[in-house]
Amino acid sequence: MDPRKYREEKEAEIRRTYGEMRKRSFRFLFLNIMIVLLVFTFMFFVQRVSPQTYSNIVESLQLVVELSKVEYLAPDPIFAKVYIVNTGRRDKDFILSDFYIKLYSENKTVFEFSYPRAINSNVTGLGKRLVYELGKDVTLSNLEAGEYKIFVSCKINGREVRTERLFKYQERIDYIILSEPYYLVGERFTPSLLIVNRTKDRQKIEVVRVVWDFLGEKFQEDKAETFSLEPGGSALFSSKASFLVREKGEHEIGCTVYLSDGSVKVFKALVPVTSKHEEKLDNLEMNLEADDVVVVNKLARIRVNLINKLNRNRFLKIDRVTISIVDIGYSFVASSRRVFLPPFGKSTLIQPERLIFTSPGVYEMIVTVQSGDDKIIKKLSVAVGK
Repeated sequence: MDPRKYREEKEAEIRRTYGEMRKRSFRFLFLNIMIVLLVFTFMFFVQRVSPQTYSNIVESLQLVVELSKVEYLAPDPIFAKVYIVNTGRRDKDFILSDFYIKLYSENKTVFEFSYPRAINSNVTGLGKRLVYELGKDVTLSNLEAGEYKIFVSCKINGREVRTERLFKYQERIDYIILSEPYYLVGERFTPSLLIVNRTKDRQKIEVVRVVWDFLGEKFQEDKAETFSLEPGGSALFSSKASFLVREKGEHEIGCTVYLSDGSVKVFKALVPVTSKHEEKLDNLEMNLEADDVVVVNKLARIRVNLINKLNRNRFLKIDRVTISIVDIGYSFVASSRRVFLPPFGKSTLIQPERLIFTSPGVYEMIVTVQSGDDKIIKKLSVAVGK
């Protein structure tokens, strides 16, 4: 075969193949461009016609609702804060007007507030400005169980913005086994039963029998007792059961409660057991937790937690805990307590009693923990609102 003719035929074949590939690539690219255009057209159309679609951001200023919780348990009060958040790096001036907030469920509206007047304000770059506190001036608690929404709308610089947050409100009656945080081998322990009404209504609880079960040993108490509990109220069923702790480990205790209406409640708890106390306070951290937002002239429900930094169980014998807040002249002391900490876990060390702040601000709480000759001191900050 003539080499020149062969080369010309090959070049022609390559041109045909390349041409077909170019045509297919162009068709594929054109199809993708059409799909993207259709998607953007559909999104634009939906935004223009759907009343459910709205924006919560204008000129880098975003309307945000922050909830203290996403699941509340009766009779907890509802707290929420509405902020204008600056998503940009520069400080921004803004005019807020036609403010409206509503808390509602499918069945009814629980709360509404509107403020039509315009307010001039500003927010720092990447900062936020508080514009409303839900629950500050009115108590919203003991709601019907179910799902709720907080809806907020306003105008920022004349343009309307809206946002929503969803939360759940639940009701139940808790049955809790009470015992020491841990026990030593050879000790005896007597569990107790705490009944807590976490509903919005008064509850009448009639206990007719309680059966305890620990390591195969059972103890039955046929003791009829009636408790009338207000919302958030609790009652203690004192037991005569007594069990000997024979070996180390995390053992399970079971409790079966028989009620007068024929219902039966079964629940369990762990009983950690060790051979000796631990008195060294190394590899520990502390933090604060609050059940509700801490505000002036209301009892502060604060817990001081110990945090285990080790990957093993800790059985701490605490001799003394002292809490001091110098700015308000507050001091609280507790002694002789045990703390069980799972690996990398936390546990409540103390809950300060009768703690009330009369002015807003950030306060320094000094917590001192002593165990034998060992001591740790930690400074924690408490933020108090109006």
